[in-house]
Amino acid sequence: MAKKYTCFSSLLLCGLAVALGAPAASAEELSVDQMVCALDPGCTLPSAPVRRMRGITVTASAVRPGSFDQQIMFAFNSADLTPEARKQLDKVAEALSNPRVATSTIIIHGHTDAVGGAEYNRVLSQQRAEAARQYFIKEHGIDPSRLVAKGHGKTQLLLPDDPNNDRNRRVQFENPHYAEAAAVTRPAPAPTVKTPPAAKTPAAPTPARTPTTPTPDDM
Repeated sequence: MAKKYTCFSSLLLCGLAVALGAPAASAEELSVDQMVCALDPGCTLPSAPVRRMRGITVTASAVRPGSFDQQIMFAFNSADLTPEARKQLDKVAEALSNPRVATSTIIIHGHTDAVGGAEYNRVLSQQRAEAARQYFIKEHGIDPSRLVAKGHGKTQLLLPDDPNNDRNRRVQFENPHYAEAAAVTRPAPAPTVKTPPAAKTPAAPTPARTPTTPTPDDM
C-alpha cells in the first residue's frame, strides 16, 4: 500500500492538485527570484503571485509583509520530510542564501487546518517548522541564529471561512524586519512643491497729453 502523504503548505496549489490527482507543482509555483523578492525590502519587481484565489476570502492576519508561502510535503500525520519536501526546501534554501537576504532573520511559520485538536495541531506545526529549520542548517549550512521555527496550529487560518481546506496547511517564510528595512531602503517620495502663480506686471501708466500752444492761424 502506497504511503500516504499530506500537503503541509498550500497557498493555491495543494487543493487543486488533490482535486485533479496531479502533482502539486503548477505554473503558479514561486521561482527562487520571487522568493528572494518577497523577503527583500529593496526589491522593485512586481509582487509574487502568491494568492490568486478567485471567490475565496483570505484573512488579512494570515498575509504577512515580507513573506511567502511554499508547498511542502510531509508524511501523513508526521514531521518526516518526504523526497518532494526536500526538493522544495532545497529551492527555498537557495533563496535564503541569496546575497540580498543572506543576513536576514527568517521565521519559519507552521500552520495547519482546523481538523483535530488545538494542542495536537500546534505541536505538529511546530515540529514541521523545526524540521524545515534543521534541514536548512544540516543540509545547506545556513546559520542557525538566522532561523526561528514557530508553530501556530490552526490559530491563523488562511481561509477562515473554510477552516478544513487543505490550503490552510502551509509553511510560511517571513523576514520579520521587512517593514522597518523597507522604510529605510525606500525613502518617502519628496513632497510636491507647488509653484506660486506669477505676479501680474502692472500696466504702464498712460502718458499725460501735452497741451498744444495755439498758433496765429488757429486764432
